[in-house]
Amino acid sequence: MELLIVLFAIAAMAWILPLVKHGRLIFVAMAVLVIGTVFGPPFFAFDGFIQFSFDRFVWFSTFALAVIAWRLGHVRIPKLTRMDWVVIGIVGWFFVSALRGGPVPTGSSPVARWFFYIMMPAWMYVLARIVDLRSLDIRWLLRGLIVLGVYLAATAALEIAGAHSFVFPSFITDPEIWEFYGRGRGPLMNPAGNGIVMSLSLAAAIVGWMHAGRLGKLTYALLALVLLAGIYATMTRSAWLGAAAVVAVIALIHLPRWVRVLGLASVVIVGGMSVTGFKDELIRMKRDKNLSAADAEDSIKLRPLLAVVAWEMFKDRPIIGHGYGHYFEHNDRFHNNRSYDLPLEHARTYAQHNVLLAILVDTGMVGLGMFAGLLTMLAGIGWQQARKNQGPAEGRWVGLLLLAALAAYLGNGMFHDVMIIPMVHMFLFFIAGLGVTVHQCGLDQRAVEPARNRQRIVGRAATV
Repeated sequence: MELLIVLFAIAAMAWILPLVKHGRLIFVAMAVLVIGTVFGPPFFAFDGFIQFSFDRFVWFSTFALAVIAWRLGHVRIPKLTRMDWVVIGIVGWFFVSALRGGPVPTGSSPVARWFFYIMMPAWMYVLARIVDLRSLDIRWLLRGLIVLGVYLAATAALEIAGAHSFVFPSFITDPEIWEFYGRGRGPLMNPAGNGIVMSLSLAAAIVGWMHAGRLGKLTYALLALVLLAGIYATMTRSAWLGAAAVVAVIALIHLPRWVRVLGLASVVIVGGMSVTGFKDELIRMKRDKNLSAADAEDSIKLRPLLAVVAWEMFKDRPIIGHGYGHYFEHNDRFHNNRSYDLPLEHARTYAQHNVLLAILVDTGMVGLGMFAGLLTMLAGIGWQQARKNQGPAEGRWVGLLLLAALAAYLGNGMFHDVMIIPMVHMFLFFIAGLGVTVHQCGLDQRAVEPARNRQRIVGRAATV
């Protein structure tokens, strides 16, 4: 295994160093996202002082690569914004919160959880803040998202079709890993996380469709249909809701007001009628191969029980919470509360199924206030960028992508603790950093000028 790591490192450096030499650290960050999604710890990992995998090796290498890029003059230290300070506050507060209390009954390390789900994404935010972004970078980002999403969609479709021999990597269809088996869980091994990434890809495809010619529109429309099929294959209601929220946010930006009002009214009426007619089918929908329809219905009944437990735990420590990652250390006694006449003990072995409630219970109003404030400010930046009339179109695309990321995150986060789903925060914080950078500094157009000058020179030569 050590030899494999060395060979991988040599191969990675052969590709990464030229990118850094030419100031393209942004592509290294994109590589972290792709490698982390497809070749994360389930693909290959070994345990050291922390668990190492291919994506984490590349992530660690970005520290040295950032220093090299800084020495070469390819990165800059931006003026800190309110969002930057909030991110710093989240990293610091969640770390202090993780240090509180003793070992959790599950044996997991709260500090390790902080490192993988808070610190690593925060560094992705930093990478997006220190690079000089170009319009071409944004185009490549959207293309990369679409390619990644199509791969995930195809994989999800093959999973539910039972064509396991065509699924890559093969660990995705390992029946020994029973959770979510039979659904489109993808290489993240989680259908909600899979749906979030595909929803980002769907947003990229819609953006491409809006700015393409006739043939391009047809191509992007077909890609969007593939992505929608993949999101459906997750067999996860929150993934469907997140994708619908992404489409709705983009429509809210671009459609005329009367169309938005009419569309909203139609969704409410038709959606209400559909839910009334198909409520039982939606609730009792069989999804996992190891989960019966009755089990699926029971999983929905758990959510109000978990909400009650979260409320009681919040009242016990409302300001600072019980400690990030320490939920199972403190939740047991709250399941014995009989004042609600509810079977709270049924939810004893389950973690919170709502990301905001999970943050509130673990880190209190201090942690939730900072995190909710960050999401709110990012939504404002995304809205301003998406509605901006000046500057290159790619700047508006970043705004749309940021809004889509928030919509997919919250759409799924209302029903899952998406904070602990692999790669979700990596994508969210990276796109957030891009949005803040474009909002503060705009896009670097220097790479575009030489191409325009060459076109003028060729035009003059042709005239002569």
